[in-house]
Amino acid sequence: MKAKKLFRFIKLTAAALAAAITFTACSQGGDTSSGSESSVPEEPYTTAKVGYIYDRTVARDNITYMFEKSRHDLETALEIETCYVENVAVSQLEDAVKALKNEGCTIIVTASHIFANSVYSYAKNDKDMYFLSYGGNATLSNLTTFSPKLYQPAFVCGTVAAWNSSSHAIGVVADHHMFSAIGVIDAFILGTQQIYKPDETNVKVMYASTPEQTQQAVAALDAEGCDVIFSYQSDDHCMYYCDMLGIKSIGFTNDIDYSAPKYGLTGYYLNWATFITDTIRTCLNDNYLPESYVGGINEAFVKMTPYSANCKKETITIADTLYNYVKRGNAKIFEGEIRNMDGIPKVGAGAVLTDREIFSLDYLVYGATSLTDLTEPVANPVYSDLTIKTEYVS
Repeated sequence: MKAKKLFRFIKLTAAALAAAITFTACSQGGDTSSGSESSVPEEPYTTAKVGYIYDRTVARDNITYMFEKSRHDLETALEIETCYVENVAVSQLEDAVKALKNEGCTIIVTASHIFANSVYSYAKNDKDMYFLSYGGNATLSNLTTFSPKLYQPAFVCGTVAAWNSSSHAIGVVADHHMFSAIGVIDAFILGTQQIYKPDETNVKVMYASTPEQTQQAVAALDAEGCDVIFSYQSDDHCMYYCDMLGIKSIGFTNDIDYSAPKYGLTGYYLNWATFITDTIRTCLNDNYLPESYVGGINEAFVKMTPYSANCKKETITIADTLYNYVKRGNAKIFEGEIRNMDGIPKVGAGAVLTDREIFSLDYLVYGATSLTDLTEPVANPVYSDLTIKTEYVS
């Protein structure tokens, strides 16, 4: 079933269930299985060591926490040592790799798509090491890349936002430096159109990177009448701030109770611990084959956070119906005709964008009614001192 044809089906489903079903707790919904259980520890690889490279400070409330889960699982499943360096700038990538190599690391995981080109260049000249690169697509004999279909949960989140909005004005706060930022935003807007007609869609988009910019964006969207705000940023500050102001939110988090306990609706997150563990196992067992992996909902590579009790009635049924269509591949999210925010056709009728085309989108789709960019160049960027660390953030 095509995504555009789901609208009538979802509306009929909701209407039929409204009289028959009473939801006592929205928290029963969502995809709650972990999908990344650690296996029984294997024989330890005594000489192996894996180093992670982060572009920001490791913390509980940002994307690094999802990578730290994989690092912990590596140590548990394979009984190997791991370590990391944080706050690494792109210009420091080579120095960071060499620092980890001097520490005994033979496998490197780069935890940001901003490193993709630099990792590729370095890996060509250092065949003694294996590399796993987030967000890249070009592989080498010692380089595997992995990319998430975050547009899939964003599509479902759009439907959740529209169903739970009373004002029919929805806000987006996003960092355009994030992986596939436009693709994620566009999928969210298309998701709202499972409830609203395209001409009735009113999604206001604001770009923000810092906490200060994020607060400014949330305040502006609140003043515009947006009563649900979707965020795609590296941390959950937008959700936290929305909770302070009493605004419903959806964001990049695997724990609504932590990020937005009062007004959070749901979220989405990366679940790549199993993939990283399995790939590194092949490096250690000498049966490594490089690949450019793209994973989505069906592979449990990306997941939805369980729906909270703040959701309106029928949210679970409507969202899970759409979720299952996406999971089975029946919902072609980016199937034409698709127009940009000015109404100009960009994807012809019947055409379907590939994952890579979605990742590289550079226009907002029809339904985005405004766009404001609050981001500014960082005056005094923080550079890493390349200190090797091993501790986990709780």
